[in-house]
Amino acid sequence: MKNIRNSLRAALGLAVVPMVLGGSIATAADKLGYSYLEAEYVFGDELDADVGGDDKFDVDGTRFKGSAALTNNVFAWGSSTSLDVDLGAGDSSFDSQSIGIGGNFTVLPGARQLDAWGGVSYERAELGGFNDDGYGLNAGLRWAALEVLELNASASLRDYDDEAWVYGVGAVYSATPQLGLVANWERWEFDGDSGIDPEMDLFSVGARWTFR
Repeated sequence: MKNIRNSLRAALGLAVVPMVLGGSIATAADKLGYSYLEAEYVFGDELDADVGGDDKFDVDGTRFKGSAALTNNVFAWGSSTSLDVDLGAGDSSFDSQSIGIGGNFTVLPGARQLDAWGGVSYERAELGGFNDDGYGLNAGLRWAALEVLELNASASLRDYDDEAWVYGVGAVYSATPQLGLVANWERWEFDGDSGIDPEMDLFSVGARWTFR
């Protein structure tokens, strides 16, 4: 398993390099915007704490995200997630923040535009009062599958004191050129030195306002 993780880490790192330098390869069109604000309700019932016994806990909370196009091929982003964890006998919390910069380029232009992106980020996470920070390597795809529907996928390696893989898929339905309705699924997998490797599946729904 460790060799697989090391291979995935290397592949993700190599994927980020050409994406960040993508400005010299192609220019992203206006079909997929990189300047937007987003608000989501996040929920799930599959937080596996990996501590034995009944450790499937409910989580719910909010997430706010934003992205700003700095040039045609460079953008910055940030996100803040705040989750409540229902432990049955009491409550705890899981909070995370991310600030990053990356590059995007168009793989397939036209009405069904496909963009690839990648970047690096500063990451911070807090669980039950214990917090840590580190860096992230991020990569993803955005596809204008229909005139009013974007499909996307992403993967992120986040190095706190422990490692975490975060990957998922999502969709954005454009109710208007500016207003979109979003739905996402993502999975978090922690790889701790202590042998305790919590995992959780999260779903989210919300709205995105794109600045054209």
